[in-house]
Amino acid sequence: MSGSRGGVRGTLLLAVGLAGASAWSCDSGARRAPPPADSTRFGDDRVTSGEAGPRAPEVTLLERLVDRFEALDVVMDELGASSSQAPVQHRAWSGDRHEDDAKQRLLDLLQTEFGERYHPRTPAGAAATADSIAGLPRSSAVRALDGLILAHHREVRAEIERAQPAVRNAMVREALDALGDRLDREIHQLAARR
Repeated sequence: MSGSRGGVRGTLLLAVGLAGASAWSCDSGARRAPPPADSTRFGDDRVTSGEAGPRAPEVTLLERLVDRFEALDVVMDELGASSSQAPVQHRAWSGDRHEDDAKQRLLDLLQTEFGERYHPRTPAGAAATADSIAGLPRSSAVRALDGLILAHHREVRAEIERAQPAVRNAMVREALDALGDRLDREIHQLAARR
């Protein structure tokens, strides 16, 4: 009986030792940071209850940017699904897919870098905006949609520029640089159409 106890104790010690050893980086000998805690955060709760404790400025920035993309996403979804005007519907559908990718990259950053699953705020007024664009004549509706996207991109770009000096996380900084470059190109293209 005592032999089996020693075997169990030895196995436990070996397992603890292996678990501890796996936390060490093989190439540098430095201890790796533990993965961030996993949490779920709802944008509507953030707005109604305020911020809960100190948070990294990157988290707050990423949440705000996701909320901005969500507002545009809802308008594009509405126009892509309900507009009877083919040019508006096509522009909304293709733009929606493009903006969904940007929003998803920001959500992925929140998850991988900060352990946060964020659910964007419910955008106020998005349905009314979509209805007003859909009710315009074809050429006016396309211009209004392009104007909405242009305004959105300029606001997001300005927010990135204001917040960038406080960003310390290298992955977030890199993603914001890439998003800013993409927005700059799209702003230029949209402004040239007007």
